Amino acid sequence: MQIRIAERLKELRKQRGCTQEELANFLRITVQAVSKWERSEGIPDIAFLPQIAGFFAVSVDTLLGVDEAAKDARIRELTDSFNALFMTEKQHPDGTVDIAPSVLEQRICHIRSALREIPDCWFFMQLLASELYWYAFSKENQEKTELLDEAEGLCRHILHNCPEDRWRHCATEILCMILYEQGNNQQAVSLARNLPGAAGSNDYMLTKVLAGEELEQQLRISLREFIRLAYHTVRRMQDNGFDAGYLREQEHIRVQLDGISEGIFGNGNE
Repeated sequence: MQIRIAERLKELRKQRGCTQEELANFLRITVQAVSKWERSEGIPDIAFLPQIAGFFAVSVDTLLGVDEAAKDARIRELTDSFNALFMTEKQHPDGTVDIAPSVLEQRICHIRSALREIPDCWFFMQLLASELYWYAFSKENQEKTELLDEAEGLCRHILHNCPEDRWRHCATEILCMILYEQGNNQQAVSLARNLPGAAGSNDYMLTKVLAGEELEQQLRISLREFIRLAYHTVRRMQDNGFDAGYLREQEHIRVQLDGISEGIFGNGNE
């Protein structure tokens, strides 16, 4: 997939009848920077793309000169190659894994490259923020701070500019963890309270309204996510020294767990 932002900038400026200086003033940057973009000597930072598109009253894809179908196909290719780097060292019962820092480095490099090719891909932005967050734990002091700061900047950019709720929710989740790690607990709690609850999530509601193969696929996704949530919740209870006997004392929870177990493994009489 080829991005032709230099060509598109010149075309859009001519169509609007404006100068490089007018665009530069709008963006509060130098004329030299705009000139370099139009000479293909560089591309605008991700943060500038929505502003430039708004200035010309076009979509970001139009600004980039990208065909939507070709863009989607390329995103899938880049995602597949990214997933190929998913080397696991230890897998937990909830499906999460421990990944070596060297593998995280490869993954981060891959996503950065993907974003240079498709700068407005919200999926890649939140993915990079997530990888930077986890990679930060392999570093100390200033390096850790810089990685968390970069991840925070990406999350805030998504929240400020992205129109799609799913990526905004992902960015909010990552930002909550970053703020907590930075000691900004109250901000983290405030953000977390604005996220949808499990019962109101799309994983839950889609199982109520889909049918056929789509329903089967969604049920598998929802079961995976809810088991992951349950596992994480129990781990957090253990890590914080809370009452380990609580779950066993809750009759309604035992009934539901027995129902899940029977539904997955059968009742043992077959």
